[in-house]
Amino acid sequence: MKITILGSCRQDSLYNSVGYTCSRIHTDISFPHYSKDILEVIRFCKYGHLTEEQTLFTFMLAIQNKKPIIFNEELKSDFESSDVFFVEIASKIAYQYGNIYVHHIAEQPMYGVSIRDKIIQRKQDKNEIEEDLVSIKRELDGKLVVVSHIVTYERGERYVLSQWLEELCAKHSILFINPVRELKLKGCDIDKALEKGEPVTHHYTKYGHKMIKDIYIEFANMVDNVAQGTS
Repeated sequence: MKITILGSCRQDSLYNSVGYTCSRIHTDISFPHYSKDILEVIRFCKYGHLTEEQTLFTFMLAIQNKKPIIFNEELKSDFESSDVFFVEIASKIAYQYGNIYVHHIAEQPMYGVSIRDKIIQRKQDKNEIEEDLVSIKRELDGKLVVVSHIVTYERGERYVLSQWLEELCAKHSILFINPVRELKLKGCDIDKALEKGEPVTHHYTKYGHKMIKDIYIEFANMVDNVAQGTS
């Protein structure tokens, strides 16, 4: 089974799994964080809708390495041959430059992106995220699992977004993972699974990656079984 990661380093758990491979999209193009950012990656991999120059301010790896991402048939095939897509929607905030939605680091001064001062930052509402989610499902032929950010408190923007995603995924028949909830259902020690020492928890420990990987693979098998008509 081939997996494509459309999300952050929190999905790095999926690497080095016996019987599974990951496409190079995650390592060679971008770690998208919000729904429109994800759609830019998907559409580039399928249609090559951006010029090489535009990739220099759109995708994370191009921004960091100061090298354009080149669309070709090998990239398209790597993407389209994927059996399951893990889509992590971790933020409501969108970063817009004209009609392009860019990775959030494009706005950070340290990277010196030429269009940085022209980026408009705005917060997406629930209806807009729903429209994006429907588009993502259509572009990926329904072969996806949506994952929320790590949510440890029942309050705040992260919690609200997770609630929206869970509701919208149920409405549109999309598999959804709330990582903390799923880890608890597996009897995982949450304090051991999440890194400490930061205002808001963002990352897994080595133990946490091991535990969440088992959950990811379980959900990947659900998607694959449906595709194979065995569920």
